[in-house]
Amino acid sequence: MPRLLMVPLDGSTFAEQALPLALAIARRTRARLHLVRVRASLPLVPDDARSEAYLKRMVGLIEPELPGRVTHAVLTDEYGPLEYPPPAPDTAAGALCRYAEDNDAAVIVIATHGRGGLKRAWLGSVADALVRIATRPVLLIRPEDGAFGAAASADRGLGHIVIPLDGSEVAEEVIPHARVLGEAFAARYTLVRVVSPLTWDVSTGEFAGRAAEPLPPLSRAAAEQYLEQVAKRMRADGLVVNTHVIMSPSPASAIIDYATAHAADLVAMVTSGHGRVKRLLLGSVADKIVRGGTTAVLVCNAQRLAHSAEPAAETANATSAGTQQ
Repeated sequence: MPRLLMVPLDGSTFAEQALPLALAIARRTRARLHLVRVRASLPLVPDDARSEAYLKRMVGLIEPELPGRVTHAVLTDEYGPLEYPPPAPDTAAGALCRYAEDNDAAVIVIATHGRGGLKRAWLGSVADALVRIATRPVLLIRPEDGAFGAAASADRGLGHIVIPLDGSEVAEEVIPHARVLGEAFAARYTLVRVVSPLTWDVSTGEFAGRAAEPLPPLSRAAAEQYLEQVAKRMRADGLVVNTHVIMSPSPASAIIDYATAHAADLVAMVTSGHGRVKRLLLGSVADKIVRGGTTAVLVCNAQRLAHSAEPAAETANATSAGTQQ
């Protein structure tokens, strides 16, 4: 079965802002674009016909841009309580996760809320829940105030991808997923590691204090060496990869500022889970970047990566498809 990008929609122009980037990725990777909407299992007001009509309209808008590769489905939240539509965000996210697994979705592309007037957007709350439970990578799009609209024919690209790492093997597990997206656009990559100056004796490079279960300590030179080792493996495949170490007491703010200042199109990282990844430093950082940044974020749940399928497509296929529009 052709690979599939799943885009949850809720009928709002807010949610539709996930479409331009999803469409651009589908063009380059020749994946199918699958639009879904979740309805409550026992709504007091029937929603099936309205949801079906809405999705068909969106398919009609996108079909000229992606002939023969746009499909849709109305999902039923089978476990939600009796309520007016839309269903509760957590149960809607559960329905989306099950559907993504059953249909081998490579990536879930969804708009997430920002601050201000958007913070109560229903689909934004669903996105928050997806990040916690999804076994597939979630690509979070942050719309701009006043920039809403169907935007079906708009084309976005991924020219620069920032990948924060913390020295753990788990954090590196996002790299194949980032590459699948980036190679389709011939993107360049920047591997970033943040070292806190409050933790290190800058004059000696020695560890000055220990948090609970810390990762092995490192100096700036050690951080640079680590990033170069990872970059070398990627460069061996012909990728353009830079590295950057940031001294900052606030990893999330440092990554957000770096991504903004260097015109990053995507930040790709893991978020924490439990058990084997409880020492992963980037877990809480990912949450802060999703909530505080404006750049699109590809998030892989570290706890659930082992249960997910292989990345969206083989890297070689994505690269060869990158020249096809």
